[in-house]
Amino acid sequence: MGRAEPGRPRHRARHHRGRGRWRKAIALPLAVAIAGSACSMTPPGGARTTDADVAPKRGGKPVIGVSAIDLTSSFFVGMREAGDKAARDYGVSTVWQSAEGSVERQVSTIQNFVNQRVSAILIDPLDKNALRPAISRATRAGIPVVTMGNKVEAEGNHSTLYRDAENMAMVARATGAHLGGKGEVALLTGARGNYVSDTREKAFRDTLAREYPNVRLVSVQPTAFDARKASNTTVTWMTTEPGLDVIACISGPLCLSAKATASSLGKPDLKVAGHDGELDLQPLLENESMIIDVLTGPGRVGYWNVAVGARLAKGAELPRNLYMPSHFVTTDATAARLKRQGLSFPYVTPSRAERIGGAYRSEFGPSLPGTKMTAAR
Repeated sequence: MGRAEPGRPRHRARHHRGRGRWRKAIALPLAVAIAGSACSMTPPGGARTTDADVAPKRGGKPVIGVSAIDLTSSFFVGMREAGDKAARDYGVSTVWQSAEGSVERQVSTIQNFVNQRVSAILIDPLDKNALRPAISRATRAGIPVVTMGNKVEAEGNHSTLYRDAENMAMVARATGAHLGGKGEVALLTGARGNYVSDTREKAFRDTLAREYPNVRLVSVQPTAFDARKASNTTVTWMTTEPGLDVIACISGPLCLSAKATASSLGKPDLKVAGHDGELDLQPLLENESMIIDVLTGPGRVGYWNVAVGARLAKGAELPRNLYMPSHFVTTDATAARLKRQGLSFPYVTPSRAERIGGAYRSEFGPSLPGTKMTAAR
């Protein structure tokens, strides 16, 4: 979301400090939740089905199937670790499956979960359009579906969402202000067709073009959320774009990889700006190699999504669209410099972000009412 492979980033879910972790992250190289409901639903054929019929039990617990984009990248590993803590807290069991970057594999995994009659399914969709039929089959079978971090217009699914457009627009503003309104920027994205990646890319592009027209976006490169591809792309940019000032990223592992690669190629002054709020990014923020980050955090994301799935599996009624509170992260010194360039925004420091990122039980735990599962939009 783990196996380690050469060239893949290691899991950044660990919550201990370590100044050198980000360098290790690139050396080793969402999960959609389809959550079952206790409410009766009518599948094709007209027979009414209840949770008692569709929900298998493991040791007496409802089972939540999770189809993740990946289970090796540090963000997804962190999600899984915190998600399993949520499962224990909520009295459910989780089964995690990696799509390994394949839409076909993800569709097959969802169908297997339906055939196994799990209580709930969480899905991190690789493609918001290609998965609609599989999601609709699951909901028609009486299994609520949660598309995690993605807005998917399928039949009856829930979506757990971030303020992707607003957040990435601020990343663009911070980048433009850092450059004083003039410079060269490149952007590392995830995968075409992925809602989160597409939304963040569009917001970054549009905001730069509208508010910082003299900041040139020289290249946008999809990476399939793979840090190795981010590294290879950075190698190319160091040759083809010698005037590059900042690499922005729609996800933290891509920034980690880009920064380490640029430094290894004699470009230690190249800055990054990104999203996700992982602990491995903290040293880059503190030494001002990173201009801004956005805290969603793998632990918060994983715990929150399994909490939502568990509540739905046990019959809770929740809004179709749920939103996670997020926070901009930067240092006081960087914020002061950006303010001198005319940009002010609410932010938390890296140390404060670390505390928030680890407090997911108090933020989304089972003792809280269902209204706490979403922020006001």
